Amino acid sequence: MWQPFRHIQGVSRTTFVPRRRYSVTSDILSYRRCAHQYGFEVEHGYEPSRTSQLFYGTIVHQVLDRAHAHFAGLLDPATRETLPTDEDIERYFSQVQASLRARGIRGARVAVETQALRLIQIFNRVEGPTLYPRVVDTEHRMQSDETDFILHGTVDVLTAPNDTDRGFDSLDIWDYKGVKRPRPDDPCLQDFEFQMLVYASLYFRRHGVFPRVANLYFLNELIDEQSPINERRQRALLPVTIDQARVQVAVDAFKETVGIIEDARLHQNWPAPVVGHGPGEDTCVACDRRWNCTTVRNDPNLATRMPIRYP
Repeated sequence: MWQPFRHIQGVSRTTFVPRRRYSVTSDILSYRRCAHQYGFEVEHGYEPSRTSQLFYGTIVHQVLDRAHAHFAGLLDPATRETLPTDEDIERYFSQVQASLRARGIRGARVAVETQALRLIQIFNRVEGPTLYPRVVDTEHRMQSDETDFILHGTVDVLTAPNDTDRGFDSLDIWDYKGVKRPRPDDPCLQDFEFQMLVYASLYFRRHGVFPRVANLYFLNELIDEQSPINERRQRALLPVTIDQARVQVAVDAFKETVGIIEDARLHQNWPAPVVGHGPGEDTCVACDRRWNCTTVRNDPNLATRMPIRYP
């Protein structure tokens, strides 16, 4: 049977190395926050045992996405151009909560889940009437071919200034943050602005123009009921000016960090942060690597917060 094919020469197989995908939040900022944790969870694929931080951010984003879909009539045509009620938000919250729990993602305490629900209901009441009618798209996915890797990201919301100016050069990009607004000198604020500048670059790659402005919205500012709601809204919203030079600096920094991660992957070198420059108490105390982390062991502020470890 093989004789008729004995003169056929096969094509030699070449080695194909797929290009990796890198995002601002899951890769660049995660690595900058803690290379040690990034190495174990992203590179080696260990699932974290504590998911309270992931729960909070995910449920806020997914419930708000349902609120946008409610107003647009995508979930039910009968709800088009109607604002979700508190009861609607609670129903959407329960749906997302059940989905996350099925994946093993839940809040550390009932109080955390209660706060998340209350926060979304406040946002829906105070921002929904003016924001929802201007929404052009949600979960807007973008990516860029950077030759050695794929840069990708997702913008929470695209909004137009009014009903008539809806060209891509008139739109704003939004990213919701389930935290309070950091101080001006806080590195976290610089990271958030860096994220929006990279998103502006991705937006340009997809649409050929930059967004009008990039808005960071710090939802936890809405909880402080001791100050008037308008003051809370002003603190929550932080516009990031889109400047081509700043965007290029951010993209260059992104590429530099990708190179550092690739070198760390090559040498399997995932060092813990320098003491005093870690990702913060909430992250460190919940990290599964905390028992074998020099940053935690040598920082007295973190060590005193560690629970008793039984043999």
